[in-house]
Amino acid sequence: MRESIGSAWLMIIVMTFITLFSGYLAFSINYSKSFRVKDGIVERIQKHNGLVKTGSKSTLKEIDDFLAEIGYNAKGNCFKFCNEEGNDFAGINGTTFKQNPSDRELFNYCLVKVRAYQSGTNVMTSSYYKVIVFFSLRIGSISLLSSFHTQGETQTLYYATDDYFR
Repeated sequence: MRESIGSAWLMIIVMTFITLFSGYLAFSINYSKSFRVKDGIVERIQKHNGLVKTGSKSTLKEIDDFLAEIGYNAKGNCFKFCNEEGNDFAGINGTTFKQNPSDRELFNYCLVKVRAYQSGTNVMTSSYYKVIVFFSLRIGSISLLSSFHTQGETQTLYYATDDYFR
């Protein structure tokens, strides 16, 4: 009887270790995927020198194709992370761009446009974009933890083309 109780405890310890290790592995894979997504979005915005809407050269279309290729489908709340005074922000799902969304809407990623003005004037000389992407731990349809986010910025874009933010 004593050995059966001892082996039950050993089995519980092994199962706990396997669960913790699997959770850590799932978290690290999702975390690295979110960085890959963020870097891809930043790269495409810099390539077009902003957000371009024209035809086959659309920045959002190119980003959407990239996300579909990777299989990225996480969602999060932009309002919580992007609502900074004086800056425009938007949530994006696919190629749908929604500027200044409410706090109840979920998006694939968020953009914040930060503008720099020439001193003493109202002339915008440069800007950059903050990109926020989300990830969460999910096994099937069960969400184990709430959503996390990763944030990055583009380089400073001088006289950037922007067909979306007004």
